[in-house]
Amino acid sequence: MAVRTRSELRRIDQAQTVHDKRSFGIAIFTIVVLFFCLVTFMNPVFMKSQIAKESNGVVAERYINQKFDNFAAAIGADRSSNNSTNNLLTVEQTRPIADAMIDYTLGIHLFRAENSSLAGQIRKIILTKIDDNSSMEAKSVQEKLRKNKNSGLYAIITSFGLANTTLMANVEIVLLVLSILIIIFVGILAYQQIKRLHEIVSTRRLIQMVAAGGMRAAICMIVIFGLLAFIPTIFDVESFILNIGYFLEVASGIFLELVIVGVVLFVISTITWQITSAE
Repeated sequence: MAVRTRSELRRIDQAQTVHDKRSFGIAIFTIVVLFFCLVTFMNPVFMKSQIAKESNGVVAERYINQKFDNFAAAIGADRSSNNSTNNLLTVEQTRPIADAMIDYTLGIHLFRAENSSLAGQIRKIILTKIDDNSSMEAKSVQEKLRKNKNSGLYAIITSFGLANTTLMANVEIVLLVLSILIIIFVGILAYQQIKRLHEIVSTRRLIQMVAAGGMRAAICMIVIFGLLAFIPTIFDVESFILNIGYFLEVASGIFLELVIVGVVLFVISTITWQITSAE
């Protein structure tokens, strides 16, 4: 009976250890991923630097030109002869529009209730950035916009899908606040768990358990974000709803950076675990 009791206690202890390691893994994964998202996807400065890269600049150019082509059709301007969005605007002309949309959507701001200010920014960019070296289609759109000030602003709002941009801006600020609160909440829970375990286990074993949790978190990061990074190379993401495909194309490089973070975390956690496991 005593042997069975000791055996049961060992099983309970092992189960509790597994639970603690899993809890540390979830906590580390949550904090690292959310903090990474705060400084990348929710940071307008970082995202503008991303679309400044040549590969992402092509994606942004394609996205803005698609919207610009819709705008050209809405105001009755001449469109490209083959009914495509090729060479309507150059990178130098699409980037300011993309930057304005990023500034409107990301970062710390109040809830957005209107998008006319963003439409006004886009209108100003179209009127000032399109010059004599621009395509005939682009100059035709600019001329139509000059003649239709009020209707042109409304056409920008509808053609560029600024209602969805406003929605995304409001979703972003909610996610930003929630991410900060979750990081704080999970951090407090992790601290309490460490404090509790420190009273019943040695420091070496506690470090080992945290390192084991870090290894679990790192593996999850490598697998999940590695798959997300390769989605644009496997699927035709342009057909995805709500322009998610364009986001995935730009974000694929950022996901790879998160995979690298996971690899670094795994190496550090593994070395720590090995050192603390040595007798």
